[in-house]
Amino acid sequence: MPETIPWSHTALSINVRLLAIGGMWRPPWCQPKWYLLYRTWVFFCLFSFFVGQVQGFWYFWGNMDKITHDVCLNIGIILSFTKYFIFVLRQQDYHRLVQKTDGIRAEQTNTGDSEITSILDASYRSARTITLYMTCLGGSSPGIWAVIPTIMRKLGIFPPERELPATAYYFSRDTETPYYQMLCVLQFFSMQYGFFAEVGPDLFFASIIIHTAGHLEILNARLSRIGQSTGNIGANSDKQDNAQEKYFDEIPCEELVWRDLCTFIRHHQEVIELIKEIERLMSKIVLVHFTGATIVICVTLYQSSQNTENIAALLMLQVYLGVVIYEVFIYCWYAGDILYQNSQLATSAYSCGWPGASPKLQRALAFIICRTQRPVGLTAGKFYYVSREIFVRLMSASYSYYALLNQVNNK
Repeated sequence: MPETIPWSHTALSINVRLLAIGGMWRPPWCQPKWYLLYRTWVFFCLFSFFVGQVQGFWYFWGNMDKITHDVCLNIGIILSFTKYFIFVLRQQDYHRLVQKTDGIRAEQTNTGDSEITSILDASYRSARTITLYMTCLGGSSPGIWAVIPTIMRKLGIFPPERELPATAYYFSRDTETPYYQMLCVLQFFSMQYGFFAEVGPDLFFASIIIHTAGHLEILNARLSRIGQSTGNIGANSDKQDNAQEKYFDEIPCEELVWRDLCTFIRHHQEVIELIKEIERLMSKIVLVHFTGATIVICVTLYQSSQNTENIAALLMLQVYLGVVIYEVFIYCWYAGDILYQNSQLATSAYSCGWPGASPKLQRALAFIICRTQRPVGLTAGKFYYVSREIFVRLMSASYSYYALLNQVNNK
């Protein structure tokens, strides 16, 4: 049976296309041999950039400004390599994750409930917005890095000596024509593919996290409405016809409430399993990314403080810094939504129509409240839960490292 690759008919269609550009998600219409050739080209671009950075350590040794710039770019390309290989080697796991996310979403859409549909649509719009925004913001940064030095040199703002757009050393004639022009083009493709390989997986996970938080919000809505009316979820739908209304009228109220509770429990179990699957596939990547991002933010702050008079260089650094900070932010912000929505389930259970309900229903609600006391969230390598508080701590740590680096350099 041929493998089904999610593409157009998925809520994550934009994300899988970004991964495809980065060589990590083969489009179903592309033959494997041709996409393998494309992956080889992407790998060559990333590897050539990595080699240039490593050689730059030796060539620019003693120049603090060049070395810190080199460190910043090297960490970025290492993160790109790491995510690239993880996605290529575990692509079937990620295919199943997308299919599972779409399956749960389709199941909830079919209920026809207007409140559930509204939550699902809001989650889709939020995931789509951050993906497009980050692609426009970060996808333009390689072009800025590649073009601005040449423009500034022609305007006489930069020194007349040729320098490659990104600090690197390939060979002794890399500033001579035509090698210089060829390396500039190669660096542009390397940085562009580096962006898609590094940021594409982050946007992919962030979008799935947003959809998962939306399902927890739906669970809160379901739970708070149990026992409040005989119709509950589905009976209030605009799509409900007269035959369905008659059907609900014939079923005892207590049985309807119990069915709603069973539906909630099944949905809750599906969401918990989805979170566990995201955790399994994402946890280590997030830990590596947060560690690398902390160092990159520190070094970029240092670079910005050393180039206060160079407006063009400062602009390039600020664009890069904004992309890195935003990557960390979207993880922490939306993963925090999962923790928050899960913590609200106990309140929703207490707010439902349990007074006067049968002892069986009250016992079931008590078990649900006990289950919600166990935190359900995403971690970074099992060390800590990804949340908004962690974002503040990471930014504080980056600034502390920057202050230390600046102090050492001043001595």
